[in-house]
Amino acid sequence: MNTQMRRIENSLLGLIRASTAVLLAIMFVVIILEVLFRYVLALPVFWTEELARYVMFYMVLIGSAAAVRDQMHPALTFVVAGFGARFGRWWKLFIDVLVFFVLVVVFWQGWVMAVEERIGTAAALGVSFFWVYLALPVGAFLMMVELVAKNMFGPGGLDKEGASDSAIKEDEN
Repeated sequence: MNTQMRRIENSLLGLIRASTAVLLAIMFVVIILEVLFRYVLALPVFWTEELARYVMFYMVLIGSAAAVRDQMHPALTFVVAGFGARFGRWWKLFIDVLVFFVLVVVFWQGWVMAVEERIGTAAALGVSFFWVYLALPVGAFLMMVELVAKNMFGPGGLDKEGASDSAIKEDEN
């Protein structure tokens, strides 16, 4: 069961990372097109800036889930390090629980915002703001999943074989 959960989580983490990379590539291409059309061809395309902004919004919120799993968010660890390893473990757990509850609020309020703003549409793209603001609950949910996975399986991402770093350490012991 634990191995199956780890495989599912690793697949999700791989999907998160791939999605983030694809969104970055889309944003890059859209911005290059915007600059090319506006400044080289003198034919500005009106929707590129708005699309790049919304793609970046999704990319940051989805990519943050992988950063949660890999413990890549900034942290002031020098103060906690002075109290010893046992205190450090409890402190990390306390922070993770606190972050989880903040993410629950972001998820709920993001969903409420998406539903409330569904009647509005983006000026250039013409899509409902529901799809724009849906990034908040999607990103918060993915971060919650990765936060739980980090505490279940340990920090770290995928290795070349698709197993988490902590799974490899367990197998070696």
